[in-house]
Amino acid sequence: MIRPTMRPVDGTEQDGEQDGTRPTVVDRVALRDLVDAYARAVDRRDVGAVAALFTADGRLVSRLHDTGGAPIVRQGRDEITAALTAGLDRYLLTTHVVGGQVVTIDGDGATGDTVCLAHHVYEKGGARRMLVMAVRYADTYAREPGGWGFAERQLTLDWRQDRALEEKLP
Repeated sequence: MIRPTMRPVDGTEQDGEQDGTRPTVVDRVALRDLVDAYARAVDRRDVGAVAALFTADGRLVSRLHDTGGAPIVRQGRDEITAALTAGLDRYLLTTHVVGGQVVTIDGDGATGDTVCLAHHVYEKGGARRMLVMAVRYADTYAREPGGWGFAERQLTLDWRQDRALEEKLP
């Protein structure tokens, strides 16, 4: 079992942190901020902001259906923007609740797994419904001059539940 590394309580540096040879708490926080910013921008339907979180040639890989077929791959910010615009158009609103994240940092690259419950409100037959999806993201991150970005984000659907929305929205 791999155990998380911790900073000493007294604030002293651990070997290698000062010279950049070991991942720092700052990197871990920045990577968590990145996945949270993705969820926030999706929920605000700010697809340009979502695309800006990817590297210029970043890839968004979706496995939303258990068909055994090839995943849907969007590469580059323009393709990602177009795909998100089309994908979000059918929903009245979304709420992404980001859960745990585990990352491995290696210099200017990192990999990570993040889980999320994604809630999607839509209308069908004059009634409002909610589609809840349990999503797993397998991410590859790259540190660029402006900070960390997604080099690749693989989205896999673990399960989903579609149900009537009981409360009426304003």
